[in-house]
Amino acid sequence: ELIQQKTNPQIGSTDTDYGSILYKPAAGKDKGKLRIDYVKPSKDIVAVVGESVTFYQPRINQVFKGTLGKVSKGKVGANLVGLDGSLKALTANYNIDFVKDESVNGQMTTLLKLTPKGGGQYSAIHLWVNQQNWLPAQWKMVERNGDYTVITLKNLQVNANVADTAFVVNIPNGTKVVDKF
Repeated sequence: ELIQQKTNPQIGSTDTDYGSILYKPAAGKDKGKLRIDYVKPSKDIVAVVGESVTFYQPRINQVFKGTLGKVSKGKVGANLVGLDGSLKALTANYNIDFVKDESVNGQMTTLLKLTPKGGGQYSAIHLWVNQQNWLPAQWKMVERNGDYTVITLKNLQVNANVADTAFVVNIPNGTKVVDKF
């Protein structure tokens, strides 16, 4: 289960989206895969397979297709850091500071503050890591303008057998395809 809260402090508004997330790390020649199916308020779908990104918006019958490089405009921080990558890769792109240990959804976590070394969309990423399985439990991505997004994961099923076909987004005929993010 995924809860995503986007906050704009300047106008005091927070939009909350709910959904489910599937994730399969890269292994050998297999590319990493991520899929988010939003269920409320929209029914949008985001899928990432390797560098390919699909963002399907059924409400307006439109799909965006592109690459992570285009989506992030080449900047670090377009993905959920900590899911697919080594500590070595993280330290190459971020300064990492221990903040504190605290409970998130009844689980003890370690809060780390990641500050991008090379600029980008975010001024900081706060990453709560579950102390039992050392997987991310929550992210807070702070944009340079002060807006921030908090993504919380609940009810994780670790090492579930997920077929590669689960990451394929079925796009109905007649859907408008846009290749620019």
